[in-house]
Amino acid sequence: MKRILSLFVAAAVLSLLFCGCAIPVDGNIPSGFVSKEEHFEDGFQDYTDYCKYYYPDKSSFEHASHYHQITEADIELVRGYFSNCEAWMATTGRSDEYDFNDACITAGDYVCIKTMEGQHDNLYYGKYDAYTVYFFDVDTCVLYYIHNNN
Repeated sequence: MKRILSLFVAAAVLSLLFCGCAIPVDGNIPSGFVSKEEHFEDGFQDYTDYCKYYYPDKSSFEHASHYHQITEADIELVRGYFSNCEAWMATTGRSDEYDFNDACITAGDYVCIKTMEGQHDNLYYGKYDAYTVYFFDVDTCVLYYIHNNN
């Protein structure tokens, strides 16, 4: 009986340890989504991720302080990140996972951009060297998450 209990405890501890290896929940992805499609690339460095989170409405984004509404002036900036992400997905043979159409980027949508552009960490980061973009399309209520670190 002690042996069975010991095996059970060991299995429980290992499962908790392996749960810690999963991709962490991102605090910039508001709760409330009803389904998701996630395409993560394994890697510590040099990887590109593309995910979609489906929401019932836009209420999760209307008061999210780290998101701002896109203006006409922001559209090309946001498109640039998605174009770069699309190119990396193609380069790594993952085009079948990427279905974003940048025509959906319009004024009134929500975006949060995190980039290391201009920062120094023994090297200079360019615009598309390391970024994460959270783009919420108000027409479809889909949050697009892209991350690139190449």
